[in-house]
Amino acid sequence: MAAFAIFYVTAIRLRDPFFIDNGFYLAVGYYGAQRFAWEFIKPYGAVLGPFTLFHVLSAAIFVYACVMIASAPERKASHDRAVA
Repeated sequence: MAAFAIFYVTAIRLRDPFFIDNGFYLAVGYYGAQRFAWEFIKPYGAVLGPFTLFHVLSAAIFVYACVMIASAPERKASHDRAVA
């Protein structure tokens, strides 16, 4: 997360609109991906194939962040049309 924080702060200082608009979902997605990887070294029992419950939850968090980032331009465009 420290590496993400450094990268994110750098992008914000450069005023990158993608990072400004999607910062929360980028952090959530990074956390989900990182947590998914870390779960391989933990001694929990498998629930779905070789994956633990925490793998499934981490993957769900990552997918959620990806969906929210992918749908962000459409939401903003539809909001702009509704306001105009």
